[in-house]
Amino acid sequence: MTRVPALLVTHADLAEALVRAAARVYGAVDDVEVLSNEGRSKESLEEEIAQRVERWPNGGIVLIDFWGGSCFTCGVSAARGREVVVLTGVNLPVLLDYLHNRDRFGVLELAERLQGKGQDSFRLRRSPAA
Repeated sequence: MTRVPALLVTHADLAEALVRAAARVYGAVDDVEVLSNEGRSKESLEEEIAQRVERWPNGGIVLIDFWGGSCFTCGVSAARGREVVVLTGVNLPVLLDYLHNRDRFGVLELAERLQGKGQDSFRLRRSPAA
C-alpha cells in the first residue's frame, strides 16, 4: 500500500501547532505538509494548494480546519478534477489517526475513517450531580 499524503490547511498557525502536538504523542512527523491562509489572497492560497496536491500521483487528503471558510473553498477548488478528498474539522485525534493509518488504507477509505474518528472524538462528559 502506498502512503496517502496529506496537506493541513488552516487559519493562522493551527496546522503547525497540530503537527507539533502530534509529534509529542506520535513521535517524529514526516511527510505532512502544512499551509496557513495568513497573509494570502484567496487566489494565492488556492494556487498554493493546487501546486501541492498536483504532486500526488495517487491522490491524497487535504485536512481543513472548518467548513465554509477560505481554506475550505480554496481546498475544494484546488482538489477539483483530482483524486483528492477535502476533510474539514481536523483536530488532534484525526491527525493522530491519519499518522497511524496512512500506510494501511487508500485515500477514500482513510478519509472515511478519519471522518468517523473526528465525529467520535467529540464527546460530552457531565460531572455527577452533587
